[in-house]
Amino acid sequence: MANRDPNQSWRERVLGMLPRMEATAEQVTGFQPATAADFGPIIFRGDRTPDDAAALLPDAAATKAIAIEQRAADLFAAVPTFEEVQEVRLEVIGYKNRISDLTRHRSEGGFEQDPSAPQVLSEKRKLERAEKELARRSELKEVRTVRSTAAGQLRQSVNDWVLRGVPGDCTLDVVEDQPLSELLTKADGGRIETAVERFRLKLREGAADLHRVRSSPWPSSVTKAAAKGLIDRLADQGQPNLDAAIEHGMDIVFATTRLQSLVYNAQPGAVAYAEVPDVLALMCWVLRDQLLAKINAGFDGIADDKQALDQRQREEAEGQIGADMLAAERAECALIWHAAAKGEVIDFRPTTSPQAVLGVALRTVPRAPSGPSSPQIAGYNLIGGR
Repeated sequence: MANRDPNQSWRERVLGMLPRMEATAEQVTGFQPATAADFGPIIFRGDRTPDDAAALLPDAAATKAIAIEQRAADLFAAVPTFEEVQEVRLEVIGYKNRISDLTRHRSEGGFEQDPSAPQVLSEKRKLERAEKELARRSELKEVRTVRSTAAGQLRQSVNDWVLRGVPGDCTLDVVEDQPLSELLTKADGGRIETAVERFRLKLREGAADLHRVRSSPWPSSVTKAAAKGLIDRLADQGQPNLDAAIEHGMDIVFATTRLQSLVYNAQPGAVAYAEVPDVLALMCWVLRDQLLAKINAGFDGIADDKQALDQRQREEAEGQIGADMLAAERAECALIWHAAAKGEVIDFRPTTSPQAVLGVALRTVPRAPSGPSSPQIAGYNLIGGR
């Protein structure tokens, strides 16, 4: 066996072994390396989970989804990078240090030049230009970051909704954008931006109406019925058990409840449990009518039935407001797409509804009844047998 050169690196030894290893494997197994032609075309199965929202959308909506992706990418690329801003910031620091060196006393290692010296004034002019450039790039980074973040949020919400938010029993129908002539009014002066702000004002008013509906009081009749149900349940729980006393001469059994509390003088997370008589339930059993009378009198003193809304009224009001807001969002997005077609750029709101920005609507599709998975098990009941 030949002596190995101790100065030969391990990498050279390994590389030198590779040809012999390949030859040995071929001689033993007769295996020939495959080429790309041996595999043929790559076919993706239809049951793979898609990760591209545009692949699941109709053509018109897919075009808008791609445009949203492109907007977000363009805005992100337009944001000055940290390195670009840091480069100018270091220039500012360098000019300041240079001016300090020029004007510092010689005993402190400086050049002891007068502040009005030509070299000092030249450095000051460079410093002034660098500070202006730093302010410009910093402001540009801040403004463009806000726009890029908003576009990224919209892109993410659209992708999440298309990929994971569409119900399984629904399909997407394309909703055509309204013509520009129908969206603009005389008050807009032919300006798309003004029309967009008009619809955004409607959206803010709709949000205020929705808050008003959700903040409306409940009718006193509803709260009184709920209170009666609560008192009745507690009274039923608190009723003493007399059967053991009358049948076996044992003590009356009163209802109990379990209490839970944290133990502060023990290890963290320690919990203590105790079973005590359910005094509240017993009191409801004894004083049911008196409690209900007191509670109903309290409701009468604070209720505002003229402004109250019950569950049905709330659902109807919220449904109507939601439909109006979606229509306003569709008009807003249609205006922005019309502006894009004319070469104007108006940013979408990051909270815009994906249905509005994509121009689609959900339509419920009835599911076909599912039959047995195979003829062999068609006659079997998985619970009760055949």
